[in-house]
This record gives sequence, structure tokens and C-alpha cells, in this order.
Amino acid sequence: MVLRTLAFILFGAAFCIGFFMGWGYPLGQMLYGVNASALASRQVGLERLVGPAMWNAAFVPLLALPAWGLPAFIGMVLMIIAAMRPGRG
Repeated sequence: MVLRTLAFILFGAAFCIGFFMGWGYPLGQMLYGVNASALASRQVGLERLVGPAMWNAAFVPLLALPAWGLPAFIGMVLMIIAAMRPGRG
């Protein structure tokens, strides 16, 4: 029940992000607005750890996705996990 509740909270957050910020508002712009220094430090750390090609190939396309997609995706994962645990999800 807890996983489903968290999933519904995330679905609500995804809806609010999409409705109030716009359905096409990019995730990278939202994360930059929340904490620009954290996003920059993660970029530098990942580029140092695995190289800039990995940042450009994997994370830049993710940051271009709509911002509502991240909480919706996590909510879907939680709903799937809850469905796999009948009676305890």
C-alpha cells in the first residue's frame, strides 16, 4: 500500500509539473533552476569518472526530456513493484 501511495503522489507531482510549468518544460532546465551548482558538480564528476563522451551520450538526452517524465517514470516503477507484491504493495 505504501508503494502505491508513493506512486500516486509522484503521478500527482508529474501532473502538477506538466500543468503548471508546461508539458514541454525540459528536465535539465528544471534541475538547473532548483540547484545549478549541484547539476554542474555532477557533470564535472561524471566527466572526470567516465569521460565527457558518456555525459554527452547518456545524460544530455535525458536532460532534454520533459520534466514531468521523471516523477511519472519513478511512479510507474513503484506501481510495477507493488503489483508484483500482491497484498503487500
